[in-house]
This record gives sequence, C-alpha cells and structure tokens, in this order.
Amino acid sequence: MDLNLKEDEKLLYSLRALYRQYGYRSFRMSKFEKYELYARNKDFLVSDRVITFTDTNGDLLALKPDVTLSIVRNASFRPGWKQKLYYHENVYRPSGSDNRFREIMQCGLECIGDLDSYDVCEVLDLAEQSLRLISDNCILSVSHLGILRSLLNALGAEEEQRRELLRLVAARNEHELAALFESRGWDRKLLADLRALLGLSCSLEELPGKLRALEPQWLDQAVWKELEELSLLSRGRQSLARFDLSVINDIHYYNGIVFQGFIQSVAEKVLSGGRYDSLLERMNRRGRAIGFAIYVGLLEQVLRRAEEFDADVLVLYDRSVPVTEVQDAVKRLRESGRSVSAQRCTEGRYREICDLRGGEKHA
Repeated sequence: MDLNLKEDEKLLYSLRALYRQYGYRSFRMSKFEKYELYARNKDFLVSDRVITFTDTNGDLLALKPDVTLSIVRNASFRPGWKQKLYYHENVYRPSGSDNRFREIMQCGLECIGDLDSYDVCEVLDLAEQSLRLISDNCILSVSHLGILRSLLNALGAEEEQRRELLRLVAARNEHELAALFESRGWDRKLLADLRALLGLSCSLEELPGKLRALEPQWLDQAVWKELEELSLLSRGRQSLARFDLSVINDIHYYNGIVFQGFIQSVAEKVLSGGRYDSLLERMNRRGRAIGFAIYVGLLEQVLRRAEEFDADVLVLYDRSVPVTEVQDAVKRLRESGRSVSAQRCTEGRYREICDLRGGEKHA
C-alpha cells in the first residue's frame, strides 16, 4: 500500500515498526508536566531554560523539554521484568544558532527494570538499525563511563578536577590533559593509559583484548565483567559500533555504556543514549535503565533532499496512449518500490521519465 508519506513520516513509521518487532510499546504523554519535575533535574536537560505557565488551579506547569524524565517518573519495578517503551513526541526547548525556543520532534526508546547485558546489547543493536534506516553512511560511537570513573578514582581526583579532566577527554585535548596531570602530580602511567585509550578505535568484540594489553590494574572488576559479556554478545556481528573514549554524556546521571550516532551529512550527533541507572536512583526508582533519543529535527536537511523530486518516475503519456497502458505502467513501477506520477506534460522534477508516447525511458 502506497501511503504517500513524507520522508520524515516514512522514517518514523519504519522506526516504530522496528521497535515493535522487539516488544516495545508506544508511550504517549501530555504536552506538559509539573515544573518541579524539571526543576529537580535541570542538569539532566539539554538546557535549563523551560517554558512555564500557571494552571487554573495554581500549579506551575511546563511544556515538556524532555521525554525520559516523564517515563522514569512513571516507571515501576518487578523482578525479572523490563518495561520496554518507544515514543515520538514534540519537545520544547532552545535550539539552533539563535538558541530560541522551538518545537522539536524527538523519537526514541527506553528499557527500564531488571536489566542485564542482553538488554544493553539489544538497545545498542536497535540504535545501529535506527541509524541505518536514516542513512547508509553512519557510525555509532560507544564508550563506557565505568572506564573513566575507574581512572578518576585511581587518580584520587576531586570534583572540580574530575569535571576538568572529563571536559578535556571529550575535546580530545591531549596537550592540556598532560598539563593537568603535571600540575596535579598524577601518575604518568595513568596518563599513558589515557592517551592510549583516546587513540583506540575498535569493535566491542575486540575491546576487552585491547584493554587487557594496557594492563590497567585500576579498572573496576564489574566494568571488566560487563565489557566481556558485551564482547561475547557482539561476537560475529557486522557492527558499525566503534569504541570512542571521548563519548561522554553527563556522568552524574549516566553510567556504563554511553553512545552517540552520526551520519555523514550532519555535523552534530543525531542519536544519543546510554545507561542511566543514576537517574533512576535520584528519582527514587528501583532497577536499571538504558535508552536513546533520535533528534529528528536535525535530519530535516537530509530528509528534504529525498523530497526534492515530485516522484521517482514520471509516466508521460498523451491522448493517443490507452489508459489501460498508463495504468499498467504505473502499477509495474510502483510494485518495484518507486513513487510514480502519471502526467501529460513534463512539468515538475523526477529522477526518471517513462515516456509512453514513444515507449522510451530517460534517466
């Protein structure tokens, strides 16, 4: 069935179908929540600027700048059970070079509850498949915050020093990292390990072996165990995920695996996610959680290119061509997966022309 959908609608339809195949169900919410939800968790938000208004009963409400917080607020825990939800919602927050408030379409999924390594691997796989639905030229950059947290603990870094080191790692600024280590008198072996990790690019399957070569006595055993399990689950997969230590989401909320997705024609990340057990704990919820969001608004330019043509194929005919021949041509071309417009003139933009008047095809 040809739904005549726009490219962004086609993408959302494909993503929803993908997530339903893995047992995720739709989560819908109101356009606004009580402001206190966002006020308590401002450092989790992309921006701490929120549009607020007073309800008729005096409650201070906010147009939602985020979806994950609402999902976590409604989460419940049962042993052995996972709450698997996907969403496509508009959020309201500052965006763009002018940093003005905008209505932004965002879609994604959340897996919350009694999680294990299988669930982490499944969500990573869904993030990869989501990127492939957007573009063939894509990459998923993956890190594990437990690696950096173990290193920070080994250094005995204080809070301010931790923030500075994380900022420099995210920027891949090895020169200033060396200066920071020098000024603090930190172990130069740990600096060498950090530099080696920043230069490391490998699959999740290869990661434990690459790490073992560094002999990192400082790495937490729980992190080792999780990385080895993920390596086992990733074995033999043709994955586009690559380890990148500079992928850092908020370390106060996120823990474990974190990841960001990129496509060739967009400078910014178009997908972002990770484990956020710390957010559940802060919101007094039991269990573990992992999820990701896709920033559909950033894809407008890419999706618009696919809509530059009125249709893939123009079936060109005149009054001398039997209408049954036009009908058969349109049907045949549509069954090949292309969009088709039958016209008696060449006005418009098309990838290909099927000229029934002379039976010719022109690219």
